[in-house]
Amino acid sequence: MMIRYKIEYYFVIILEKLLMKLPRRVRKGIFLTLGNLVYLLNSSNKKVIQKNLLYVYDGNISEKKIKEIQKKCYQKLFLNILSIIENEYISDQELDNMITFENKHFFDEVSKDNKPFIYITAHLGNIDLLGKITGKKLGRMVQVFQRLNNPLLTEYMKKKRETYNLEIVEKHGAIKKLFLALKKGKPISLIIDQNVNIKYATKITFLNKPAYQTNSTSNLALKLDVPILPFFIVEEKKDKYKIIFEKPIYPQGKTEPQLTQLQADVMSKMIFKYPQEWFWCHKRFKNSNPSLYKK
Repeated sequence: MMIRYKIEYYFVIILEKLLMKLPRRVRKGIFLTLGNLVYLLNSSNKKVIQKNLLYVYDGNISEKKIKEIQKKCYQKLFLNILSIIENEYISDQELDNMITFENKHFFDEVSKDNKPFIYITAHLGNIDLLGKITGKKLGRMVQVFQRLNNPLLTEYMKKKRETYNLEIVEKHGAIKKLFLALKKGKPISLIIDQNVNIKYATKITFLNKPAYQTNSTSNLALKLDVPILPFFIVEEKKDKYKIIFEKPIYPQGKTEPQLTQLQADVMSKMIFKYPQEWFWCHKRFKNSNPSLYKK
């Protein structure tokens, strides 16, 4: 098994070195082509995307629009993989030329006096780049990381994220670590738009449909009396990105279900505004509508 892990690891390292010798437009062209190819060959995820879109829009979406979003999902997936490789090499000056901020005063509001808060976001746009921008331009934060099957690639990925000025904690046992990080005054970040085990979730309305959503952010906010700051990344035009901050969600006077619904509301708003930026290939409604993906 370890031999296989080493082969996989060195393949990725060599591939990275070869790719980074190419002009960016060539690298991007390669990964767009891969995305388009997988789009043509993979039918199962296309069906999930179609079912999600028809369900969310109550069938009021054209076949043309569905195909556009399906293709965009595959392209975004491969471009995000490319970003994982590239982002470490982007200089601070290049980063400044790539990004703009919208509603940054919301960030200033929650981060004043170096008090802790909770970032939340969704699988919307280039989330790996969002991590780099946050760490480099807004300050160090604690981010949850999903361990890979290959321990060598796990360390490779963690080290890449750490170059962004991020503190990484693994998903297993993450809530306790995030609680301690907040207690120490550190901002934390969570991506909370996926389907989740009902045991650790609250039933809410998401994209105008019943769904279950993690209540961990709400519980942390309530226990430690810290605000929740929604923020998102979208591509405005070719290789130009906008970081959008939404109004902070404060826990005072709210119940856990209310806080969880408010988070779902802001994510729904952003997804409806930028539908081609979200990863519709998740089985987001699996627990609230089990029959949806069986048809």
